[in-house]
Amino acid sequence: MWCNETFCCSAKHVRRQLPPIIVLLLILFAVSARALAAVPPEITADAAIVVDTGSGRVLYEKNADKREYPASMTKIMTCLLAIESGRLGSIVEVSPNAAAVECTRMHPGDQIRMQDLITQMMLISDNGAATAVGESLSGGDIDYFAERMNRRATSLGMTNTHFVNANGLPDDDHYSTARDMEKLAAAAFQNQIFRKIVSTKEANIYYVRPAGRVEYCVNTNELLGNYEGMVGGKTGWTRAARGCLTVAADRDSHELIAVVMHSDDDESRFLEAAALLDYGFAQMGEK
Repeated sequence: MWCNETFCCSAKHVRRQLPPIIVLLLILFAVSARALAAVPPEITADAAIVVDTGSGRVLYEKNADKREYPASMTKIMTCLLAIESGRLGSIVEVSPNAAAVECTRMHPGDQIRMQDLITQMMLISDNGAATAVGESLSGGDIDYFAERMNRRATSLGMTNTHFVNANGLPDDDHYSTARDMEKLAAAAFQNQIFRKIVSTKEANIYYVRPAGRVEYCVNTNELLGNYEGMVGGKTGWTRAARGCLTVAADRDSHELIAVVMHSDDDESRFLEAAALLDYGFAQMGEK
């Protein structure tokens, strides 16, 4: 985007000095650049979608109804249910089961407020934290929590989604689609608490027990702070799911949600989501 801004500034300067033919060539170049921005980008992701949340208009889609592993994008639903429970001030004690989940900083007997727990879960994609959230909201029965996730998914019109856990670890019966994940994100981003959490670049998480324990967490969403208008989102990565990402960005009072699923690697998901958002905003400019 900076190229366009730089070009506009230089065009204003040279227009007063260069012959008309040169000015015409520069204008034609600018028009061509805008035309290129309107061309859908080539992406490696198996499935993707970009939607204007204000109108519901689909600006781009690729295999948007193909079932894929959502990986840690699952935690969007876990976070939303935690917020909607009204128990953000409650103290959660981490079970041995939650602490044993792979990729976690949780330990058995840890105590932490629900608000801090979901913040750690969303920023660093802590799988044990997600399990602890699910257990806390379901009396320790993670299968019951998965039922709650599925009921909420149905209420959002997510017709090709089925959850079996709170964190998105691979399971043949745990799947979603790019279109369904956009529906979930659209609902979640309407919640101001959710927006605040996923827009947080870094945070210190303070534990109740052990007293004095602090975990420094940096958001895994590399587009946050590096993409113009980025609101926030949630990453996902497993060997089965490959690179996944759901993000929202806002420019000129237009908020877009982009979802990519099963991109080549953990870096391409960011590049491809950014390219799709650029393409989406270009479409909005043509209205």
